[in-house]
Amino acid sequence: MIAHCQVISYKDSLKVGKYKGMADFQYKMVENDTVLDGPFQLQRSNLGALLAKSDYSFLFKGVFKDNYPNGYWKFQFGEFQSDSITQVLDYQYILNITGTQEEAEGILNNGKPDGTWTITKNRIKDSEVDEVLFKSAIEFNNGVPQKSFRIESEGTTLVGRFLRNGLAHDEWTLYSEDDIGVVERWYFKDGRLEKIELNTDGENKVINLYQSRVLDEKIITLDDNYLKILDVVQQSQDTFNLSQSAINKSLAVNAAYYGKIDGVLSELGESAFYPEFKVKVPYYPIDSLESKQMDSVKTLYQKSKLISGSLLNNTQLTILKMADEDAQFLHSVVVAISENFVDPLENILGFHESNILQYVPIDELIEHVWPNGKPSTEIIVGGQENENKVFKGPRAPDFDFTQNNIASIYKMAHYATLSLDSIQQVLNDKLTKDKRQQEFIALEERIIAQVNQLNNDLDSLSDKLPLKYMKSFEKVKSTADQNLTRYSKMEETKEKMELGRHLVRCFESMDMLTKALAQQPGRMQVIEEKYQDAIWNPFMANIMNEEVKKRITSAYQRVLIPHILDRVETELNCDNVEELVGLLNNTHRRMLEMRDEDTSRLERKLKREQDPLVIIQLFNLESLGKTEK
Repeated sequence: MIAHCQVISYKDSLKVGKYKGMADFQYKMVENDTVLDGPFQLQRSNLGALLAKSDYSFLFKGVFKDNYPNGYWKFQFGEFQSDSITQVLDYQYILNITGTQEEAEGILNNGKPDGTWTITKNRIKDSEVDEVLFKSAIEFNNGVPQKSFRIESEGTTLVGRFLRNGLAHDEWTLYSEDDIGVVERWYFKDGRLEKIELNTDGENKVINLYQSRVLDEKIITLDDNYLKILDVVQQSQDTFNLSQSAINKSLAVNAAYYGKIDGVLSELGESAFYPEFKVKVPYYPIDSLESKQMDSVKTLYQKSKLISGSLLNNTQLTILKMADEDAQFLHSVVVAISENFVDPLENILGFHESNILQYVPIDELIEHVWPNGKPSTEIIVGGQENENKVFKGPRAPDFDFTQNNIASIYKMAHYATLSLDSIQQVLNDKLTKDKRQQEFIALEERIIAQVNQLNNDLDSLSDKLPLKYMKSFEKVKSTADQNLTRYSKMEETKEKMELGRHLVRCFESMDMLTKALAQQPGRMQVIEEKYQDAIWNPFMANIMNEEVKKRITSAYQRVLIPHILDRVETELNCDNVEELVGLLNNTHRRMLEMRDEDTSRLERKLKREQDPLVIIQLFNLESLGKTEK
């Protein structure tokens, strides 16, 4: 019926996914559907963009038959820049380009790759291929990979082969140009991966996998889910994260290129271009009861995740647990349940949701998820003075997790949900009794946000500082903690509200002080370089740098800065933190100004002066007050 439809030509702009360019193709209308049929071309390039800055180009060229890509196809993706230098040759302007170009070409049979497909990515320099960045050559038979393949990527070469049915077979070997020799080998037998050999820094390591034949096997695709399965079943004392495998990385790069083309073809018509490398895995069927139990585990997990998240992110509870020992204990229990029950259950559900749970032994999956053993119904957390306290959830004696099966997984999920639900009720009662006005809640959210910002900056900046600044950082942290504890223990009065507002400003100023202290080593280097003059040395007959205004720099380095650091370490509080921030910042600004001023009189007064308060007065820092925070 399609053969009798009228052929319509199209020559105009067309967008396919994210690619928009000029198209030239033919199609038919069949029952109000557009059916591509005949030569197809979509391309884009922009000379103006190339001359101005850079340009991306693409070309998709092939033939459709009844909406299926059929016959020879070619794909090009380019990103280029130009030096804008042109020359004229045979009445044509020639322009050199530099950048990268990806090319893929081969035969498609009803939307499936057929014969050899090659994909390359080249670095282009002055309109010539400068380096091959990636190259893949895979032979297909109606979409099924066949025989040998070769993938070159980032200085490595992966070679391997398939059986006629597309199953991985024999040795897959990855060589490295840098390490001259074999980096990694995967040994397949009729689609079953038996072992992996790694060569790291001259040391060989063997990871044993499926070495004994099982009664029931299934064929699946070699993809990220397959690697998750291998991570569970690998038989090695020193387990290896297979997602970091060099062969896997090479396969992933290749898959990304094929996925890019598959995305274009899928937008246009009917296709199944993405190559499916096939492997075999043991099959452990799950019965209907176990399947329902896993669905229930998912529901219970979602409820547990919701409860734990609401409690752990509750601002009121964050304040309350600082003054209420029971709230602190229950908060710690929620953390323990999240880490020991909820998070591992999420890992197991990942296998269930990906439909690969039936390809791993449940006992090995449980051991993989809980390497230190399954949790107990008795949840132990540390209390004050290192005294352990024990939490038992509702109906704890009814739950037995000892068996390594799906029923035990369900029981753990059920117990976690019951426990979190009971904790939530207790804490909600506490929070209801401790109900504050909305103004208090908003204020405390600001306090916690400011404290979190302060702690984050203290942690991130401390690693970059000399040891002499550590006492200052410790003082900032201890002062903030003391003020927060003081606030948390106060009754809800007008005085507490005033203190809370004062603490918001205080913690903000302490964060400014933290950042100013972190900048101080760099500032001192700036001052040291600023107070240098190029002086002619007649004895060496060259120009040398010589420190100038030494009394000013000496007073700054040896008296003033140590004085400020000492004040931070011994006197810091919410009432003087703004003054200390201003003193640090204004001292740096004043040092930059004095380099270009006439300071001869000041330098005379600084002779043998060691009193920091006098130096502050001489530097005219008192008049600057708390500016330049």
